[in-house]
Amino acid sequence: MWLRDEAPAQADERTPLVERETLVEASPEEVWEAITDEDRLEEWLAPEVELDPVEGGEIAVRDGDDERSGTVETVEENERFAFTWSRPGEDESFVVFTIEAIPAGTRVRVVETPMAFGGWAPRLARLEYALRFALIA
Repeated sequence: MWLRDEAPAQADERTPLVERETLVEASPEEVWEAITDEDRLEEWLAPEVELDPVEGGEIAVRDGDDERSGTVETVEENERFAFTWSRPGEDESFVVFTIEAIPAGTRVRVVETPMAFGGWAPRLARLEYALRFALIA
């Protein structure tokens, strides 16, 4: 796995963002399932995930006392998945996953604006692990 872990950049002069990217040895279809299926999300994102993966659907992510909820904004199968989320009483952020087929597998990029979560590097490492060692049904 290759992981680019950059310092926060600036979307413009006022809006901080976080951008992370990883290359995985999996097809875009396998990555898509891992980022849009509740059970697969619980393998790498958080222990409890509720997701209706359609535009306007809801997302709820719980990890112990940490809880975020939001709305699915964009669903472009095998290419782009975006949602807003926030903790109770906090401003929301916008999260975009882009999926790109490459000769060695798939490039997965996540951008969060404004930067609110910041835990994407270890989660993308867990995503790569979950894809590499996925159980075959």
